[in-house]
Amino acid sequence: MKVLARLACFVVVVAVGVNIFAQEITGKIRGSVTDPAGAVVQSAIVTAQQTETGLTRSTTTNSDGTYLLLELPVGHYRVEASAKGFQKYVQDGITLNVNETVDVRVRLTVGAETQQIQVTEDAQLIQDTVTTLGKTVLEREIVDLPLNGRDFSQLGVLQPGVVPLTPGLKEAGSSLRLGQGYAVNGQRPESNNFLIDGANNFNGVDGGFVLKPPVDAITEFRILTHNSTAEFGNSLGSTTNIITKSGTNNVHGALWEFLRNDAFDATNYFAKTVEPLKQNQFGGTIGLPIRKDKTFLFAFYEGFRNHQGETKGSTVPSLKERNGDFSELCDSMKGESFDGAGICSNPQHQLGIGFTNPAFPIPFNQLPFISPFGPFAPSSFSQNLLSLFPLPNNGLNTYTSTQTKQDDFNEGGIRLDHYLSAADILNFHYAINDGSRFDPLSPAGATVPGFPVGEDQRSQNFVGQETHTFSPSLVGVFRFSFLRNKYLFGLHSNHTSPASLGFQYDPSLAAAEGPPFLQVSGYTTVGDPITGPRNTYENAYDYTASLSWVRGKHELKFGGGFQHLHVNALQGIATNGFFVSCFVRRNDELYGSLPKKRKDRENERRSDDGAKRMKRKKLKRKEDS
Repeated sequence: MKVLARLACFVVVVAVGVNIFAQEITGKIRGSVTDPAGAVVQSAIVTAQQTETGLTRSTTTNSDGTYLLLELPVGHYRVEASAKGFQKYVQDGITLNVNETVDVRVRLTVGAETQQIQVTEDAQLIQDTVTTLGKTVLEREIVDLPLNGRDFSQLGVLQPGVVPLTPGLKEAGSSLRLGQGYAVNGQRPESNNFLIDGANNFNGVDGGFVLKPPVDAITEFRILTHNSTAEFGNSLGSTTNIITKSGTNNVHGALWEFLRNDAFDATNYFAKTVEPLKQNQFGGTIGLPIRKDKTFLFAFYEGFRNHQGETKGSTVPSLKERNGDFSELCDSMKGESFDGAGICSNPQHQLGIGFTNPAFPIPFNQLPFISPFGPFAPSSFSQNLLSLFPLPNNGLNTYTSTQTKQDDFNEGGIRLDHYLSAADILNFHYAINDGSRFDPLSPAGATVPGFPVGEDQRSQNFVGQETHTFSPSLVGVFRFSFLRNKYLFGLHSNHTSPASLGFQYDPSLAAAEGPPFLQVSGYTTVGDPITGPRNTYENAYDYTASLSWVRGKHELKFGGGFQHLHVNALQGIATNGFFVSCFVRRNDELYGSLPKKRKDRENERRSDDGAKRMKRKKLKRKEDS
């Protein structure tokens, strides 16, 4: 029993360990120190200082003159090297990006230690020990390149193997695919993983990212497209690691406002006037020191408002058809007419009752048992259903309208960095996104107004991290993150009960109560969508830790993590009922036997086929003989 218990514990530990890893959000500086003759210098002191915050990390060279500085925050650095009997070496302008290693090779000059050599140049980026493929998108690219909607993920398609979602996939997935961004190396877009400051930012229900920081709040991001290391597991596709900006010793910030409107827009071909458009995207950032070289704050906010018109034309019952008169189907403008018996010259435009044998046409396409003034006036149930169709306003059967779709979103966040000591760094990050969408013409429902749908989303993310330096060769990182994503999709706004329309049933889901989905052949659909609402509440708790250890010429890294994922979901499918009605167009077969001429042609074809078969058989017998 003890053996089994130990084995069970081992299995649990392994299962938890492979579930999620401690994702790296820092970089490394490595190199060597040599004298003028090229000989290695042992025990030289190498110090890296971040120019933005004053963070300092030091180490000494080992027996072969090499050094490695671990877990350095991204930014710009100044590297100093000193040793007895040599002048001090100083190099500025070193840029360190996320998940990258730069090489700073120092050549000391003999002289007094009070003297120094000043070098200003960037370091060499080395990848000789890295097997992953990917690219870092830097702050200048993020801010300077034009982005539609200021969406950082559009820059991902600049990398090899990264392609945007196809238009068909976007349309089919509607707003549920907004966070997926792109597909990588042939994998499905749901297979990509997204991180913010190394913490979980993945939508566990629909895939893609949850929070989308404004581009002015991102210092850089890196997309690992192939052969990621173990710490970036948990996905088959790529891993996108977003690093947010932090405060510095200098106060810095930005303000922006992007405006689009319909002042210079042309009129839609199907609309009578210019479609309304009022779009505003505005916000600001600020970074400042709370305590110089110790505590730093960065905050951001962005708002998005979009009121945009959409024009749709739909086929609805004409005024005559509402009273049972379908004579307009036989279009005189196309040379069609009724004969003396009331039969349309175009069989495709002739109504008939097909439930009798033989079936018979309805003279003049006028239903004899429906009359607004006769004893068989349309029932109240029929009138209730007809009221769901608007009256035509563009010709006999067309209804055209321009409706306004509304999007309102707000996103904000704050980052706090505190240096407890030279050996301890604390980082905190919180972000929230809150928004709603109102669509008067549901993509999955009616194309006429009266059956709008909405969306409501609220997402929050918290990250707390401590980086502790046990020694220059041993650095540990512990991180806790919490991600909550509430997404209410396909909310019905019209809650007219089916019973009030004359139906004899109640919806099985109260939130989906409304006019049922109706599809009548030849006309537009009306009623609420068949599916919806779809409400999801996702809570993800992540605990990760890693330990980096430099041992001689070897760099070892250990890590693991635990994730608790909690999802509540409600999906309504046909909970309100739906009805599909199909009319069969008149054709010759519908009315029984074939016409004589067509029968003759059919008999001739069959007799010709029989004669040909007999001829082939005779030829076959001759060949066999």
